[in-house]
Amino acid sequence: MLLDEQKLVYETALWLTEKAKKEGKKVLIVEGGPGTGKSVVAINLLTEITKREMLTQYVTKNAAPRAVYQSKLTGTITKSRFAALFQSSGSYINTPINEFDALVVDEAHRLNEKSGMFQNLGENQIKEIIHAAACSVFFIDEDQKVTMKDIGSKDEIKKQAKKLNAEVIEMELSSQFRCNGSDAYLAFLDNLLQIRETANTDLKEINYEFKVCDSPAELQKNNF
Repeated sequence: MLLDEQKLVYETALWLTEKAKKEGKKVLIVEGGPGTGKSVVAINLLTEITKREMLTQYVTKNAAPRAVYQSKLTGTITKSRFAALFQSSGSYINTPINEFDALVVDEAHRLNEKSGMFQNLGENQIKEIIHAAACSVFFIDEDQKVTMKDIGSKDEIKKQAKKLNAEVIEMELSSQFRCNGSDAYLAFLDNLLQIRETANTDLKEINYEFKVCDSPAELQKNNF
């Protein structure tokens, strides 16, 4: 069950997918921090667009989330007919224009410029995805970039969309549902990790226990 702002993003994405078939390319950028439900909305979109007999795929750079969602659908980690619904972000190098009604891109901040094992294939993953779909939906959190090769940003998506004459719509998921929904705790973490300065420099007013472990083994041993 989707909550209010998640439902709004979901309905907007479906509306744009239908609209793109008649009016031309649409790009929806959905920004949201950890726990705001980006992946939940993405999977719900994959399901509903498929139900409407339109061609769509769920896209991520990393294989792990794709494998998890496939296993949830099939009850097994073996390859099945559902595998085609879940694709790597490097899968669209030679895809014809508007081959898909919609591509739903989760963790768009992790997209790379080049594809392939040696990062020598294609031109730009963002451009290739927008080219391949009438409607592209990018779920993004720029603070979760991991490596220097991660090029996913709102500015880069808008830049590539402009090249392909795609209309860009921006939305945000702001309510988070992890950590007991504590925005104060997340602000403390942002400050601690130097993501952004906040007024929450300690946990004095926040009812959380915070510990740092030297290794995953220590974490498991102490059952934190």
